[in-house]
Amino acid sequence: MNYQNVIINLLLDKYEQSRHFRGNARVNRRVALKFDKKNFPLYDIERVDVKEAIHHAALELQQRGLITVEWMKFEVGNIISRVFLNLEMVAEAYALVNRKGKKDILVEARRKLERLREQVTTPWIKDFCREMLQEIEEKKEMPRYLPREEEKFDLLVRALQGIEQKGEDELLERIFSRRYLGGSKEFERKIRSRLITIVKNYLLPGRDMDDEEVLEHIGLLKTSEELSFFGPLVIDLHGQVIDFSPFCYGTSMNAEMIRNFEVSRLPVNRVVTIENKAAYLEYIKNTPAERELVVYLAGFYSPLKRLFLEKIHNHLRKHTPQAAYYHWGDLDLGGFQIFVYLKNLIPELQPLHMDVATLRENARFADTFDDKYRKRLEQLLKQEEYAVFFEVINFMLQAGIKLEQEALV
Repeated sequence: MNYQNVIINLLLDKYEQSRHFRGNARVNRRVALKFDKKNFPLYDIERVDVKEAIHHAALELQQRGLITVEWMKFEVGNIISRVFLNLEMVAEAYALVNRKGKKDILVEARRKLERLREQVTTPWIKDFCREMLQEIEEKKEMPRYLPREEEKFDLLVRALQGIEQKGEDELLERIFSRRYLGGSKEFERKIRSRLITIVKNYLLPGRDMDDEEVLEHIGLLKTSEELSFFGPLVIDLHGQVIDFSPFCYGTSMNAEMIRNFEVSRLPVNRVVTIENKAAYLEYIKNTPAERELVVYLAGFYSPLKRLFLEKIHNHLRKHTPQAAYYHWGDLDLGGFQIFVYLKNLIPELQPLHMDVATLRENARFADTFDDKYRKRLEQLLKQEEYAVFFEVINFMLQAGIKLEQEALV
């Protein structure tokens, strides 16, 4: 083992966390590495061969002027107490271990982020770049959202550029990875989880979404997306008329079909979106297809589902302005958030089976929640967009329960 490199790297780690690095050191406190089990577990005085090899490495570094060795009292030449980094030889220390300095890393990160900020127009990506640049400037540290490894940092930047460049297009994760990151598995192996965290915090704050929903929201799909629905929808697809009325058990459209169809006729007076698949299937079994369109939403709508709903909503506003819109979701935090999110798209939206009566009647099937969840529910009572649920939220807080749609099926 190269003990010289080990010692120097440990000292540089401490230096990069010190006030000396940040440039605001008020006292001339030296950067030290204690030779104890906590700070340098390799230094085992019971193993004479290892101890002597480390002594030799430390003395070599001292001879080069990179460190100063301090021995334990009455144990000079036998046991090292600690070593100090020579702050006038920091550049040489970095060079010895072939390590890029933290200042250089931050300068390079800042340069890449500034270039990305100039290139993109997507608001949440610009906000992300701005906050990362501000944090680097203020803290002289790599922000927690950014990888420290140069390869992963560059992949993240390229992924954000790819999201900007693809626009509203939806891509399978592996196709996105091959197209923008140079390999089909780069995204999943190296930056998928980090990008999800960034999107959750900068595009979808406070939303109770799983990882795949988060990525669907920016048009990245694990598998090809389809939308399930039920009702007398008639469409025009490249000049061909397709009538879905006979599909009494429901049907679906894939991405290309959704992008290219136009609504020809939709003789309904009611549209219902449903969060849960089991609830959707049970609902359409007991619903006449003549006057109602039922859409399986599967949580927060993706860009593709949004496009479908926009086409439906625009057609009905023009041809059936009296049509009513309902959403049936879980009686929980996520269900309320999905409703509010959907209402931004369809202002006329009303809740279905999401009231106190439904919760009370099915309380025996409900789940309990903890204090952390309770506090998140209480926060909704301070937001006017959740006013339609204030009564049921208060009941949930009193009873300490929440209810998933499956309980009603």
